[in-house]
Amino acid sequence: MLRVIIVGAAITSLIALPLAAQKARPQSGTGPIELSVKQLNDRRGGQFFERLQLVVELPGVASGDLSGARVLLRSAVDDTGRNLLDPDAGEPGLETIAKSPYEDADDRKKPATVSFSLVSPARTATSVKEIAGEIELYMPSKDPNSSASVPKFLSFKGKLISHKALKANGVEISLVSDQQFEAEKKRQAELKRKEMIKEEYPEDIIASSIESFLEYFPKPEPNDVVLRIKDPKSAIQSVSYIDASGEEKRGFLREDEGFMFLSNWEGPPEAGWSLRVDMKTAKSLIRRPFVLADVPLP
Repeated sequence: MLRVIIVGAAITSLIALPLAAQKARPQSGTGPIELSVKQLNDRRGGQFFERLQLVVELPGVASGDLSGARVLLRSAVDDTGRNLLDPDAGEPGLETIAKSPYEDADDRKKPATVSFSLVSPARTATSVKEIAGEIELYMPSKDPNSSASVPKFLSFKGKLISHKALKANGVEISLVSDQQFEAEKKRQAELKRKEMIKEEYPEDIIASSIESFLEYFPKPEPNDVVLRIKDPKSAIQSVSYIDASGEEKRGFLREDEGFMFLSNWEGPPEAGWSLRVDMKTAKSLIRRPFVLADVPLP
């Protein structure tokens, strides 16, 4: 079964409280977080995708400190009394906020922004009377054990990566060598062959099935690094390459047949690059309540 994990998507999900328990429990703030509406996109009356989309600014949170967020809504109503929560919305994951390679020190000091969307207000509505809930912020700088940076990580090919932050979060990452990958493929094929022999399939059917299994076994793409990952607490939030200049290159993970294939859009990593693994911990997750009142509609 193929499962694709994309890291670096925009924040668009929301859910009504209460929430399911998290494996890394966020710290709760002592009071409401300060925020303001920076941008509002009202799509009432459109033929498709009628939504109310908001971008809120967090004056007390620097953009450079925020690596992920999610908006957890308790209530949202317009001035006609219409409920603006989507009853079909599922529980959102903590979405990674992609960093632009063109950001400088001044950009990183600017207030962070978070976006979310609501059901379209009534056509006669002139304002959103209230939006209330919580914002969960992922800030790795709050906990040294929430980020592991591994210099020249390709030198670990065929071995387990050693790092104290990975160990602290119960995470194990191994780089799979070509020889290990081929050996595992043959091992799985042999297990399949033995199962079919036990079930007394004809020899020609067994041979055909094994040939097909090997043909369609997942193959690494040219940009892929093959990993084995154990993450029992689902702590991993994102995986990135850091090139020789210090620029972050966001990674994409896909899982197939027990392997994790790490790639990015720019090509394979070079020998001197680092691997950075950001992980959710109790200290790096902060949850604060918020209320927005009387938000005017265009």
